[in-house]
Amino acid sequence: MSCFRSRALFGSALLALTAPAAYAQQPPVPQVEMQPVRVNRANWALAERFNTANMRNLTFSTSVSPRWVGETDSMFYNWRDRNGATFYLVVPQQRLKRPLFDHVKLAEALSQMHRKPYEPGKLPFTEVNFTKDHKRLRFQVDSTRYEWNLAAQTLASLGIWKRDSIAVDEEREDRGQGGGGGPGRTPDFRNFSPDSTAFAFARDHQLFVVDVARGDTVQVSTDGEKDYSFGFRDTLAQQQQQEQQQQQQITDEERARRRDPRVRANVSWSPDSKAFTVQRNDSRQVKDLYLVNVLSNPRPTLRSYKYAMPGEDTVSQQELFVFARGERALRKVPLDKWKDQRVLNVHWPVNSSAFRLVRRDRLQRNLELLEVNATTFATRTLLTESVENAFLETQPVRYVTRGGDFVWFSERTGWGHFYLYSHDGTFKRALTSGPWRADGLVDQDTIRGTLFVNAVGREPGPSPYLRHVYRMNGDGSGSVHLTPSTHDHATTFSPTKRYFVDTYSRADTIPVSVVRDAATGRLVMPLEVADDMRLREMGWTPPTPFVTKAADGVTDIYGNMWKPADFDSTKKYPIVAYVYPGPQTEQVTSAFSTGGVMQQLAQLGFVVIQIGNRGGTPQRSNAYHSFGYYNLRDYALADKKTGIEQLAARHRFIDLDRVGIYGHSGGGFLTAAALMLPPYNDFFKVGVSSAGNHDNNIYNQNWSEQHHGLRVITERRDSTQRGTNGATRTQQQGRNGARTVVADDSTRYEIRVPTNAELAANLKGKLLLAHGDMDNNVHPGNTIRLVDALIKANKRFDLMILPGQAHGFGPMQNYFNRALMEYFAEHLLGDYYRHTAEIR
Repeated sequence: MSCFRSRALFGSALLALTAPAAYAQQPPVPQVEMQPVRVNRANWALAERFNTANMRNLTFSTSVSPRWVGETDSMFYNWRDRNGATFYLVVPQQRLKRPLFDHVKLAEALSQMHRKPYEPGKLPFTEVNFTKDHKRLRFQVDSTRYEWNLAAQTLASLGIWKRDSIAVDEEREDRGQGGGGGPGRTPDFRNFSPDSTAFAFARDHQLFVVDVARGDTVQVSTDGEKDYSFGFRDTLAQQQQQEQQQQQQITDEERARRRDPRVRANVSWSPDSKAFTVQRNDSRQVKDLYLVNVLSNPRPTLRSYKYAMPGEDTVSQQELFVFARGERALRKVPLDKWKDQRVLNVHWPVNSSAFRLVRRDRLQRNLELLEVNATTFATRTLLTESVENAFLETQPVRYVTRGGDFVWFSERTGWGHFYLYSHDGTFKRALTSGPWRADGLVDQDTIRGTLFVNAVGREPGPSPYLRHVYRMNGDGSGSVHLTPSTHDHATTFSPTKRYFVDTYSRADTIPVSVVRDAATGRLVMPLEVADDMRLREMGWTPPTPFVTKAADGVTDIYGNMWKPADFDSTKKYPIVAYVYPGPQTEQVTSAFSTGGVMQQLAQLGFVVIQIGNRGGTPQRSNAYHSFGYYNLRDYALADKKTGIEQLAARHRFIDLDRVGIYGHSGGGFLTAAALMLPPYNDFFKVGVSSAGNHDNNIYNQNWSEQHHGLRVITERRDSTQRGTNGATRTQQQGRNGARTVVADDSTRYEIRVPTNAELAANLKGKLLLAHGDMDNNVHPGNTIRLVDALIKANKRFDLMILPGQAHGFGPMQNYFNRALMEYFAEHLLGDYYRHTAEIR
């Protein structure tokens, strides 16, 4: 008969079964009165130097975020280094860089007016706006707005900022481009027409349109309701309850925003301001999911929310409506073709006569670009795309000129590239091609017909993930490489497209920001170099990038390695891999980062790595990205194991007998699988799995179906229960517990994602599972189902519940990070800490 013994891990509930441990890396757990046996002392003092708070104090600005002055090439930005923060004005044509204002005089004036002392290099705001005449600056301190006269160098108070004062401010302020809204701004509930004569907003699920000149407000919908809404904000009482539960500290401005019932609707205006489209999701038939907030007072409360799971028949349905100025109601656009289809990228290419959109099926393997007449709703198909054993990735349609050719993204050749089509959908030519990826159109000059393309993998260098920017003509000719150095480049173009700010770095180099000529890439003037002096002084070093081969022996896999600041190459170090398998991304840092938990964990006495895998980032080929299609559990492990073995063969300081692994969300499910799936459960000895989607059959419907894939089963069926377009609405239980959705009389979709619970009997080593009990992204049921299977398999493991926390652990994140580090210190170093309740 099995029995349970509870232990404390930072006050969490921790399950430990008395079945023999499959792996015994450390001495037996000592009794409280005994002194633990120490094998290798973890260097906690060094790790503490690299904690989040200390690193934040030693890290300053790392990139320039330009705010362009009107439609000019002049810009300003805020830069912080060890000397403080300074606002700078830059005029590229004159190679001019100087302080935007006299920081000393402004600090003096603000101290007197605000009745609180301020230093010139520590002003209490990080954003400013020019007035329309560019003679004054506006900023906000707490909830009070101020105006600084640049010529007179005088300060005036504009009083308390009110939400409904935005209209006045918009007439009097120039917020520029490239830097977002003004100081302390919250999103505006008004979706303005291009000519600013009207705006749309939603309230209490209904849609409204306001004529600015007449002040006329028209309610254009009447059927909005919960889960079938154009927009809704919770009541103040609900917001206050959430604040209490989450222990949030919010500003007066944010509190005022939450009181306002008006919200921004998903509206897309025509360029001539005469009409708009608006989308609405119908989730009324989607099934509920539940969480219990045990921290609610005086009683725990039940939270329910709509959540569709993969393979379910009752998923959210999308609707599209058109509204024309002068009308009093919306008109629904008839777009039905595929069951559970999705509508993407709705836009008006010329005027209010027609709009375009992408229609994609539920399989996410077939799509169409459509043009719809806004009056008759007559539909014309401009192009189609299909793929097998992968999903279709899309990017917004971009037009070379209004009413002219358009640029379309496709992976039809196996690599992501851009293609040029005439306005009527006639294919003209490929704009980019080759074994590399055109990752996005970062900007365009519609006057000169010029495109600026972001690409990865085209240039030789240490990594195929380093972004580079190219200029080309609208027909694909005249390509010029604008970012010559072998770094990752983040770029922002001026309104005139004559210049751009280029911030470049790598994982092993600090960021540099410069201004370049947008026609040639020529360096115009330097701006800033990130200040890493204090980081270096405390012993910080960047990670070392590396390349290994995948398990196929051919594909290059990239990663980064962190070593402790007191690294000794004559010693043997356990190796710990931080993992996230994708497929929508591959969390291997390409640009500069201070390292976070990975950097801190290394200081204890570990070699810590990030390492990619086939089935990861879409920035490689489509074959690389879709490697895990139909296998959304095991696909990444072979490349992780093979890569670590290659690193150990190169570096004698890596101890292959002590291998750890950890990750969050998708990295959480991969971590648990690594300790349970043969032969990896013999290789990985210790794992920390947080918020893992261990059962993707109860995870997000769209994500699971997109990346695991629905299978199409063709068979003849007899059914009299039919829905829209004759499609049956029947859901059945398929083979091996798979969910099936009937699409029509002869076709059904089926999905069943392998789960970690199926592997529970194979658990070896030491496994810590952690989950927030209010996680509405990856439901805690994912971890509880695995816990259930492990208990039934008579396996010993550790469990931490983070009360009241969602998918991110919020205020408990630092607590969890400490638990993670102690777990590896205990089980890979033998440095045992849990003989008392005290946190050191």
